[in-house]
Amino acid sequence: MIDTAGQMLLADVDAAATGLVEVRVPVGEIVDGLTTRATACAWSGAGQWTAWSLSALAIDGPNELRIHDEATDSSWVLAEAFTAFYLAPSPCGRYLSHLSPGPLGLELAVSDVRSGELRVIERGQPLFWAWSDDSTRLAVHVGNRLVIAPLDGSGNEVITEEAGSFVAPQWLPGESVAFVGRDPVRGFPAVLVHGPDGSQRPLVALGDNSVGGGRFVLDPDGRRIALIDDAGHLVIHDLLSDERTTASTANTVAFFWSPAGDRLAALTIVSPTEVAWSIFDGTRSRLLEPFRPGGRWFSSVLPFFEQYSRSHSVWSSDGSALVAIAASGGDGAPTTTDAVVQRLDEHGSTQRVERIELAWWAPG
Repeated sequence: MIDTAGQMLLADVDAAATGLVEVRVPVGEIVDGLTTRATACAWSGAGQWTAWSLSALAIDGPNELRIHDEATDSSWVLAEAFTAFYLAPSPCGRYLSHLSPGPLGLELAVSDVRSGELRVIERGQPLFWAWSDDSTRLAVHVGNRLVIAPLDGSGNEVITEEAGSFVAPQWLPGESVAFVGRDPVRGFPAVLVHGPDGSQRPLVALGDNSVGGGRFVLDPDGRRIALIDDAGHLVIHDLLSDERTTASTANTVAFFWSPAGDRLAALTIVSPTEVAWSIFDGTRSRLLEPFRPGGRWFSSVLPFFEQYSRSHSVWSSDGSALVAIAASGGDGAPTTTDAVVQRLDEHGSTQRVERIELAWWAPG
């Protein structure tokens, strides 16, 4: 988690109401005489390490990217002199990809967590990407191009110059990549698949008036795809049977598969100021307690939820709870943000961790 004071910290959820287990970045930490704050954080896929970026509050101050090894309880500076505002570890845990402002727009780079070797992958914007399961390649959507970038330095392969804007690509089983573009034969917008043999075919048609802009999230097995259809409904399309199920007809802000892929959590608008998690288990939906979304989570994470869905988890590893960031205060009181943990047991209990800007579950 990152709290409103700029601390990167870990907390046991059950004990969070009474105290933090560990604080990684003290309030007002001084780096080279200048005050810094944590701006982004991430867990490695297997929980071997945590990463966070530090940004100086002074314009000419230093910026750092740090790693903490969970087994040895040791920390080190991985990179310096840039501000990384999004972090995405590789599945194997050897690499950390990071996004930062650069002289030519946004800059995607990959750092080796142990050696510190840094390699710039792509520059431009908008910029989204996804790791292959074997951590050897990145599928990168930059501008309107989709490229496959191998980490061995053999050169990026351009897949298309006409990828749909603002949609993150995702890998399918069998080394195929799903992305939004236009059907090469019929010309309509679709989620397309680029195969390892270089072929392209439509996976799911989107229609010319797709309300969701083609944003999609594949389940952990790559068998089902969740997306917003032309009617504005959240639907699940089974890629094997070609059957489609409606998960929610409400106005949906974002959606996330559970770790096991047996449920889909949709953040739905329930009033002009409140949202609520709608949990769909394949047959029915359950609405959790509403809350007012707030902070950077609402303004900087949810607009790019399909990118975050592969690197940061709103679901606990056992699928028993969700975490979100809610605004608190108002009615004359100062407004701040809290982490809201909502459990999916029969009681549907809700717990708040006060003054938190960003929060993510650790991997199981």
